[in-house]
Amino acid sequence: MWQEERHQKIRAMLASFGQVSIDRIVESFGVSRQTVRRDLIEMEQSGILRRVRGGAVPVETEDMEFSVRITQRLQEKRAICVAALQLLKSHQTIFMDAGSTTTIMAEVLAGPTGLTDLTVITNSLEVAMRLAQNTPENGVRVQLLRGPVRRDPLETWGGATVADIYSYHADIALLSPLGVDAALGATYHHLYGAEIAEAMARQSTKTAILADHAKIGVTSRKCVCPTAEIDCLVVDAKARARSGFPALENAVARLIVAEN
Repeated sequence: MWQEERHQKIRAMLASFGQVSIDRIVESFGVSRQTVRRDLIEMEQSGILRRVRGGAVPVETEDMEFSVRITQRLQEKRAICVAALQLLKSHQTIFMDAGSTTTIMAEVLAGPTGLTDLTVITNSLEVAMRLAQNTPENGVRVQLLRGPVRRDPLETWGGATVADIYSYHADIALLSPLGVDAALGATYHHLYGAEIAEAMARQSTKTAILADHAKIGVTSRKCVCPTAEIDCLVVDAKARARSGFPALENAVARLIVAEN
């Protein structure tokens, strides 16, 4: 069986079962374990899957249900969000777009952070609901951007939302793209999400990209923030093992690696 055909069938197995073991691939395709390991390494470097002990699982995608995405690489995402606190100061205005990592960022901000008098402007109802639970001493104010609401995740979107963004200016935008690559920068799959993130970046003094290791070196169809315009990239420690990490490390103005 040709390599390309194996990769297609592995993707189909992941789509059907959510996880696939090396033993199952060996049995299905009649190839060696070494061949399967090479396939999985190449597919991981292409951003198709994530290797785990004994097999692989699919990487997070924007088409995956939010209830699933919010549970994936949770420890790494939380470490990224805690590390991102060092980018923030009291009395700031912050843009946050809709995504699993920014939702976790909202949970972190809702707890004791030492920051006060923050204003968070977001199109994410998930972010807004979590921030509404913040401790009184934090005093985080939330402004939900206007526009029609879509599900999964719950967010406002469309022309009204983008226009509303341009009526504000923020100190920093915290964005969670589908992927970040040294050549293309931060990219999104869905154009409506890309429009919102791009507007937030333009209306902010600084832009920070929050990306766990599975997003490093991954590209999608719409660039919202070229690498030269990323003021800070915050990743988890496992990002160092990704093939696209060295180029990103050299390309971004500032890099924060969150040690889990």
